[in-house]
Amino acid sequence: MTAIAEPGNDTQPDATYSYKALDEAGTMQTGKVGSRSKDEAISRLRRLGLRPVSITETRASALGREYSMPGFGPRVKGRDLAVMARQFATMINAGVPMLRTLEVLTAQSTSPLLASTLGQVRFDVESGESLSNAIGRHPKVFDTLFVSMVRAGETAGALDSVLLQLAATLEQAVSTRQKIRSALAYPIAVSVMVVGVITIMLLFVVPTFAGIYDDLGGTLPAPTQALVNVSAALTGHLPVIVLVTVGSAIALRQWKRTESGRYRWDWLMLRVPLVGNLLLKSSVARFGRTMAVLTKSGVPVLETLRIASGTVGNAVFARALLDTREAVRDGEPLAQNLGKSPVFPTMAVQLIAVGEETGALDQMFEIVGTSFEEEVETAVSGFSAVIEPVMMALIGLLVGGMVIALYLPMFRVIDLVQ
Repeated sequence: MTAIAEPGNDTQPDATYSYKALDEAGTMQTGKVGSRSKDEAISRLRRLGLRPVSITETRASALGREYSMPGFGPRVKGRDLAVMARQFATMINAGVPMLRTLEVLTAQSTSPLLASTLGQVRFDVESGESLSNAIGRHPKVFDTLFVSMVRAGETAGALDSVLLQLAATLEQAVSTRQKIRSALAYPIAVSVMVVGVITIMLLFVVPTFAGIYDDLGGTLPAPTQALVNVSAALTGHLPVIVLVTVGSAIALRQWKRTESGRYRWDWLMLRVPLVGNLLLKSSVARFGRTMAVLTKSGVPVLETLRIASGTVGNAVFARALLDTREAVRDGEPLAQNLGKSPVFPTMAVQLIAVGEETGALDQMFEIVGTSFEEEVETAVSGFSAVIEPVMMALIGLLVGGMVIALYLPMFRVIDLVQ
């Protein structure tokens, strides 16, 4: 038996203990158990029918939060989670016992963090906890949607079908995210390349020309002089510029972690031409998919809105959902309040209104999710078609402009010689 704890949040164990213990057959078992104290760890082992021989506290591993930089720690990929959910559903449907299922999933997982977490989940389930409570102790791996779906499946006695729905939702979310990343990858790569080329020219090429022109004397054309001044400022204050740039990036990252910072940043992103439209459609698609799968599972509408607000990936959108949740709590119609927010497209609001009138909200939410996923694909294609010529024109303008500025004095020298 091996169970590995995953420390890192307030509801999780405070420490990890390595143990050696004898089971009822007298066989020595080794492993790790997460607990708030050594005594509690011993009690948990005894409840499992194990007699502790030795138990010692271990240092948190590299997977622990204490030893990872904020925002750079290990994460479980959405695809790994989707595969795990589908395998889980298949094994449960085939009648494989829960503990055996968790053991197999732990062994098969290619993600170290997911395997570690599943090991702890198995230990907690074996200790008598429900599956939803066990995975709920690991919010860094299993988000609110995952936990709520599992809890709904346990309550309805349909865990396998709920996990299949969840796997399909996760797979679709991964697919949509990859399409958006593919669309943004080209402009980002080109931007990095342009910045690199311009930096090299300013640091090495321009100073060479500046030295030649200085030896020749005379007054440089305005574009050339401006370029020389920028190069001199960059080469003369390079360490300061690097420090300011890195500090600004860190400050921006920390600012985005605050509630107000995240909201303002997402608000700005929604107003960026082309990109904002793509992000909005993606958020609406996630909203529709999440609401559909939760509504089908029998989760109350107030709870579905709360969960959806945490999965849409945009703070402006999330706040609109939470405001709508408060209005629905007071007895107001869902669609009417969604329509009051400028971030919700009219088509989505109309579909939800039809669902409220006909009692088929789950179907309408699914249509919203499917429709906007298709619109995301269309928007990605359009974005790629527009951004490529724009980026090429930008490269030509910047690099070509610098080259022309560098050679303008040469033309004057040739004219004087003639």
